[in-house]
Amino acid sequence: MSLLNKASLIQIPSGYKDGTLYSAKPTNGDGDFTFSRGSNLAATRINSEGLIEKGRENLLLQSNTFDTTWSSVNVSLTSGQSGYDGSSDAWLFTKTPSQFASMRQTISKSGVYTYSVYAKAGTLDYLIVYASSAVSPKAWFNLATGAVGTTQGGLIDSSITDVGNGWYRCTIVFSDTITDVRIYPNDTDGTFGSTAGNILIQDAQLEIGLAATDVITTTTTTEQAGILEDMPRLD
Repeated sequence: MSLLNKASLIQIPSGYKDGTLYSAKPTNGDGDFTFSRGSNLAATRINSEGLIEKGRENLLLQSNTFDTTWSSVNVSLTSGQSGYDGSSDAWLFTKTPSQFASMRQTISKSGVYTYSVYAKAGTLDYLIVYASSAVSPKAWFNLATGAVGTTQGGLIDSSITDVGNGWYRCTIVFSDTITDVRIYPNDTDGTFGSTAGNILIQDAQLEIGLAATDVITTTTTTEQAGILEDMPRLD
């Protein structure tokens, strides 16, 4: 008699849905394993490729609708621009001759976070990605050359990734208690310039952890993806 025939219970890692791990034997449901977990998205598992994966959440609201939850300071927005992903979902972000022209969203968080936004040079070449706190972690990104410029506020990391057609994903990683996140179009490195002009922006994301993950677009609530709380975490 084979081991398959002898076995009273067989479960395989791929046979699951939210809250349930199915049994391949018996097939009548008596061997199914049902469970619930807490909402800790930081919990991880090893996937079939041997890589660590976890649940993900974009903590920003209206992450690509910058004329809603976001507040503007001396800037104007024009939607329907050609985006990094071939869509028409980008925004032309135009500043008046003001030193602190920006878009910002109020959000109170404490911990290790990654904040990213896609951007492309317009008549201005710089983007400042900024999180507001006692030290305000921030970085200047050169959208003409694809280089990280000045960094301040004790960042863990900063990076700029070329995604094609002049677009870059600009990212800062920090551990801090913040009160808002901001995006500044800028004309120079290391200072808040007052020159009028514009850049293109798309898809802002604030997430727990040390790396920028695939974009999760939000509307009036935050959105989650990946391994969520009631998925089995099986190696």
